[in-house]
Amino acid sequence: MILAFYFQLILWFPLGAWNDQPGNRLITVVKSGEAPLAAITFASLMLLPGLLFALAYWRRWLWLIWLCLCGKIVWLAMQVQSWWIRYIFGANARAIQNQRFLSRTYKILPSSPNHPAPDAMHMVLDILLSLVVARTLIGLLKARRQTILHQSAASFVQSAD
Repeated sequence: MILAFYFQLILWFPLGAWNDQPGNRLITVVKSGEAPLAAITFASLMLLPGLLFALAYWRRWLWLIWLCLCGKIVWLAMQVQSWWIRYIFGANARAIQNQRFLSRTYKILPSSPNHPAPDAMHMVLDILLSLVVARTLIGLLKARRQTILHQSAASFVQSAD
């Protein structure tokens, strides 16, 4: 839920250099009356995966938790491709050009001309996302192992009868 809260926070509210990127935060769009329904719909859709995961966890629907995990893995892969590959291995001219839009954001890691560092907002997002993926995967694998052990024990008891 921390990931969902953080994501909504950076979508909705201007936080100075933390999320100073092109475009308006959703609160500005809603207040201006430009497209309030579109902004609220977009924010709701961004909340949907977190709500589905919470429902799946509450109801113990492992199949839905696996599905939510797949979505988070895809999101993490997109983040790695967008930020970390170009930071570690170097960026193309287009990615370097796009970095100027993030020139007013906080950066934790050092940058070089061909290796632009992710901004702090995305770095925190990626850390939270990585923790969610890792923790969910560990929990699902433990649940799977327990299910297998219970099935084995049940079949052993049936064969003993």
